[in-house]
Amino acid sequence: MISVQQASKKIGNKEILKPMTFTIQEGECVALIGQNGAGKTTLLECLIGDRALNSGYINIKGINEKTNHLRKDIAMLLQEQTALESIKVGEFIRFFQQIYQDCLTTEEIDHLLKFSVEQKNQYMTKLSGGQFRLLSFVVTLIGKPKVLLLDEPTAFMDTSTRYHFWEIINLLKQQGVTIIYSSHYIEEVEHTADRILVLHKGELLEDTTPYALRHQKCEKHFTIPAKYKSSLEQIEQVSSIKEKHDNIELMTKNPQIVWDKLMEANCPIEDIEMTNKTLLNILFEQSGGKEEHEGTI
Repeated sequence: MISVQQASKKIGNKEILKPMTFTIQEGECVALIGQNGAGKTTLLECLIGDRALNSGYINIKGINEKTNHLRKDIAMLLQEQTALESIKVGEFIRFFQQIYQDCLTTEEIDHLLKFSVEQKNQYMTKLSGGQFRLLSFVVTLIGKPKVLLLDEPTAFMDTSTRYHFWEIINLLKQQGVTIIYSSHYIEEVEHTADRILVLHKGELLEDTTPYALRHQKCEKHFTIPAKYKSSLEQIEQVSSIKEKHDNIELMTKNPQIVWDKLMEANCPIEDIEMTNKTLLNILFEQSGGKEEHEGTI
């Protein structure tokens, strides 16, 4: 569906995107991950053709990004949008319905939006930040795009609205829509993405999947009662031991040896917690970044 070959972008003398190559298959849902300034928004703008590349090329369904032939099949949700003061929600929706020859019906839009009659009759400026973001997202779907580009789509959404967004994304995936989105919410990536493109300072660091990224280093996180600390202190494969009030936490690439030592010490199995290293931690190791706050990147 999408082929990116040695694509790069400069603004002035600053290299925003370093030459990168990747392909996206039809129906894939791909997350762009990286800290602010990583180049996520610029990459989306290049994909839709709003920014010209300095080198390389982007093909969508075999057609170069410099043409407008496929514009009707591509929709993009921008990171920042402004609510129109004198337009009601229902009027805004009907305006976009009139643009497309083949569009979603009012019933289909209502099913996705889940707004009440009162909400559709109020002015756009009266919507909360999350409601306006959901409206903006659903509007991008009115023309039935085959490729969907989303820049921080769940910004300002509360938890319930974000879950509803995920439901819509899963529905679109079932319909074969190709989706590329940027996100700061790691839970969102784990829940919806088939693949992850990790960007850092304009460079494509990793092209992988959530599962592969979690398991590529094979590190496991153990939480066990503090009284078993002495049984594990001499194991070379154990790292990052943190002692808390009544338990200890540790990381290891050799969970079997930790398990064997705990069995020798007669540690009950119900007292052992073992999980994979979190995707969030792996992503920050990849980019050398620091956590801004839990659950975001």
